[in-house]
Amino acid sequence: MVKYTLLLLGLISSQILCLSQAAFRNPGLSSTESFELYELFDKTVGRIVTKFNIELKEKNHLKYYAIKVNEGNLFSNELEIKYTDLTTISEKRTDLKTGKLTHLYQKSGDTVHFINTNKGVNKTVVSGQTNIYSPLAYFFSFRGFPFQIGRSVSIKSYIYEYGDMLTMNVKNISKQTITVKAGTYECYVLELSVGGWQSVFAPDKYHLFFTVANPHIFVRYEEKIDGKWSADELIQYNK
Repeated sequence: MVKYTLLLLGLISSQILCLSQAAFRNPGLSSTESFELYELFDKTVGRIVTKFNIELKEKNHLKYYAIKVNEGNLFSNELEIKYTDLTTISEKRTDLKTGKLTHLYQKSGDTVHFINTNKGVNKTVVSGQTNIYSPLAYFFSFRGFPFQIGRSVSIKSYIYEYGDMLTMNVKNISKQTITVKAGTYECYVLELSVGGWQSVFAPDKYHLFFTVANPHIFVRYEEKIDGKWSADELIQYNK
């Protein structure tokens, strides 16, 4: 009985340890970066150029990445990403035509605040989760993935369209050499999918390509639209 109790305690401790461990780690990203993507915004607007500008900053003796993202002349986004594990501290999206805030994600301790004005979502939840990554941060934060073919991790992500957090699975499925507007790169292919019971209603899978060479820059994103693969690609990268 004592042996069984010790074994059970050991299993519980290992589960707590896994939950407390960050999914990603900073692989040595530079203090300033910028890159541009050629992406499909939607069927009405078509393709746009999205620009990312990254700068390492410090607040209250803690380092973080301040990221500004302009989606053409449609939306501007501001993100704060934790330096060590690349989790999202905050993300907000503003409509450039109206000047109004459309989306907000803010994490402070165990408290997370969500806003999606399009869906009327405005709520605060208490979450013990540490591995929370907002969708716009994927292009940057996934560079801290523990790259190894077959390796997989689970994260939490606030999905604006869903209006809540979902479990997302990220798996390194292969290595490919691809050519995009910015050049030719040898890449790891990460497969992103919804985890848990929600996967029954959201079975689609998405591919994100990151260079094999450190610091694993983002190169390409693929998803299926109307049964056909559509890709967003890197135009240029500046370190």
